[in-house]
Amino acid sequence: MPYLVSSIIAVVSAMIILFTRYEADDSTITAELERMKSMFIAVDGFVNTYIESGGSLENVNFEELYDNGILLGNIKRTSPAEASDNVLGDEEASKLTFPGSTVSWQLIPNIGDNSSYKVLIDMTKNSSLMSKAIFVESFSGREYCEKMLFGTSELDRTSYDTGTKNFIGTSTNKSDGLFVCIVYK
Repeated sequence: MPYLVSSIIAVVSAMIILFTRYEADDSTITAELERMKSMFIAVDGFVNTYIESGGSLENVNFEELYDNGILLGNIKRTSPAEASDNVLGDEEASKLTFPGSTVSWQLIPNIGDNSSYKVLIDMTKNSSLMSKAIFVESFSGREYCEKMLFGTSELDRTSYDTGTKNFIGTSTNKSDGLFVCIVYK
């Protein structure tokens, strides 16, 4: 009997050590979430500067912000666009990737509402964020989009449609690494 009890204790102890030792490192996700927060603040700051300098939310996109000198100096765009550029694409299809980041941002006007804009956040190339994608999408949408920027998050939008000039999608998988934030001004 003592042999059986000690064997059970040994197996349980080994399982506890195994599960706790190979758990994902939360410090990496915490650091990436802090970077996401700073990127949310930066994008909103770019839009605020654009509006204050006479720009209209009807025309807002990253190409427009770049052309008006709103984006930071280390964010570049060349024509034709190269893979190393931070702003790729034209008009509403333009996407921004911050230097040193793999998260892609796409900014468009909110059609029919001249007091808001939309941002599609694509974190599919960031393995740290994708390791807990459901949590990151929900947390970023709730904490950064809704609470910090007083916006609305749409977790089921997956792509930009050039025909309607709007974000579309009906994602049933909430861990796809894509979500939209609508920010009201």
